[in-house]
Amino acid sequence: MLSISMVIIFLVWPVKGLGLSTEEEFLFFIPEKNFEEFAIIYDHSVMRTEVKDVFTLDGGEILLLRTEYQSFGAGLPTEAFESFEKVDGRYINQGIHRRIPQIRMRTGRTTEHRLIYNEESEIYFDEFLEKGALIVIEEKTMTTLESLFY
Repeated sequence: MLSISMVIIFLVWPVKGLGLSTEEEFLFFIPEKNFEEFAIIYDHSVMRTEVKDVFTLDGGEILLLRTEYQSFGAGLPTEAFESFEKVDGRYINQGIHRRIPQIRMRTGRTTEHRLIYNEESEIYFDEFLEKGALIVIEEKTMTTLESLFY
């Protein structure tokens, strides 16, 4: 009897993580225990160089930590935050600490938007979304049972 209660408690236990969805459907859930930081990487539409925005989850919001890029261009930061340095040909602008309730973005035609977590797991949005589709990225809480389906 005790083991059945423990299984039920386990299955309804809340799991915090990163949720990815479109306007029509929920797509992915990545439990927070699987990452400390995550990044959105894309090719800048004008400069044609890779941009990496690095985030973490913090108190129900998304926190932008740093931006990494190879050249200056429209839409890229022009001011330095806590630290600004050039490492191996990339500019790293750290200490941004901008809180965002959710990230709402449209996939580009040539930008190859992707989400990376654990420095090795990548989700290419182009593989399952049409160009120009809206994707919403936000902190999400699910039960353990719900999280097993994503």
